[in-house]
Amino acid sequence: MKMRTGLIIGFGAGYVLGTKAGRERYRQMYRAFRTVTENPPIRRVIDDTKELTDSSTVKARAILAEQLEQASDIIREKAAE
Repeated sequence: MKMRTGLIIGFGAGYVLGTKAGRERYRQMYRAFRTVTENPPIRRVIDDTKELTDSSTVKARAILAEQLEQASDIIREKAAE
């Protein structure tokens, strides 16, 4: 319950501060974000991280599929008994 209350307060504070900052501040922050993410070394790190995440996701899906297949085989065997 504490986490939910903290989450609601956090979202509320973010909303209020965001609306007070206005559109120009949002644009300023967005430009700063784009400047940082377009920096070649940082772009390389972002791309490498995406590749690592994608390959890890593929591996995790394969392992999960294999385990689910084994579990379904076990369930079928138990049901056949």
